[in-house]
Amino acid sequence: MKRAITILLILLLAGSAAFAQARLDAAAPKDARTMAMGGAFVAMSEGYQSLYGNPAAFADKKAELTLISVNPWVYVKPTTENITAFQNVAASIDDPSAIIGPLTGLIEDNGVGAGLSAGLGWVGKGLGLGLLGGGEAYISGNTLLGSAGTLDAQIAAVVGIGVPLKLGPFLFQVGGDIRPYLRMTGEIVGTDLLGSITGGTAFDAMALPVDVGFGLAVDLGAKLEVGKLVTVGLAIRDISTKQNYSESNLGDVLAALQAGNLPEGADAPYTLSPNITIGASITPIPVFLRKLVDVTLTAEIQDPLKVINDNASMWNLFHVGAEADLLGGLLAVRTGVNKGYISIGAGLDLLLIEVNVAVFTEELGRIPGDKGRTGVSAEVAIRF
Repeated sequence: MKRAITILLILLLAGSAAFAQARLDAAAPKDARTMAMGGAFVAMSEGYQSLYGNPAAFADKKAELTLISVNPWVYVKPTTENITAFQNVAASIDDPSAIIGPLTGLIEDNGVGAGLSAGLGWVGKGLGLGLLGGGEAYISGNTLLGSAGTLDAQIAAVVGIGVPLKLGPFLFQVGGDIRPYLRMTGEIVGTDLLGSITGGTAFDAMALPVDVGFGLAVDLGAKLEVGKLVTVGLAIRDISTKQNYSESNLGDVLAALQAGNLPEGADAPYTLSPNITIGASITPIPVFLRKLVDVTLTAEIQDPLKVINDNASMWNLFHVGAEADLLGGLLAVRTGVNKGYISIGAGLDLLLIEVNVAVFTEELGRIPGDKGRTGVSAEVAIRF
């Protein structure tokens, strides 16, 4: 146990020496369960979520097979005004001048974007195996034509192990994985968004500049369960060295990948820093009542290195969530606080099919209330 903790601390300190120029979590799934709980389900993750959360869950006694998980999300406030704005955009698709007004309103208010993640995996009984892919595009600004944003996509394989250690009333679990990945990232501007919607002749999506390349990351995690009441977790993700990607464009990337290669281009170096999360959860309901109702309260401190590097408010560290499972997990209701913003969601587990939805807001700025981004996330999965 001492050796495992020592290794985790050494890697934590070693990773802290690198300052990030890019984030691997930019294309991470906006998992509906996690987002509904204020983002507070990383160090405490379980099952499929641990493939992008805490690999210590690989040591769980109960195994879970996810045949497919599909997780789409959109960045938009689900208000009547915004629904009307989207309807106006759709109705004016052939008239660019009529689109600028509604789109400008959406971009000024919240920014506009969407993403999709899909994957499959096995987690439990000492093993974690998964294949995940997805990406998102998001754009914001004061006007449509003056707005800018990013495009991120990633596909990764996860191969990991977990080991449980029983220490009297305590259950200590450690886990880790290696994660080879292919990543693509680039910038988009408002004129690109307008061109993609209207199909303007001046816009060519295949000409969008992107950086693309392979990388290898390591994820480590630990969990300590104190009886059936308290669990404490630590996850250190995205431990990696500097990566050299190729500067290219979307068309050349797709053509090269179809041929089984990467496009040639100038080197684009990316230095990565680890993403650290420390959390704890409490399940206060007596064990004999949990088949009827089970409540989990979770709190996490996430990504302190990014907060320090960005000189951001310490409030950006905190995520708090609550989940109530009813009727043996058939129905779940969730809520949370993500850097000061309220999130809500629900889930339905019908034998093999699981459905989760969430409405969330996350802070992109340096202080709470600076630059909130609201979104809606959903997940449909087939699990055993």
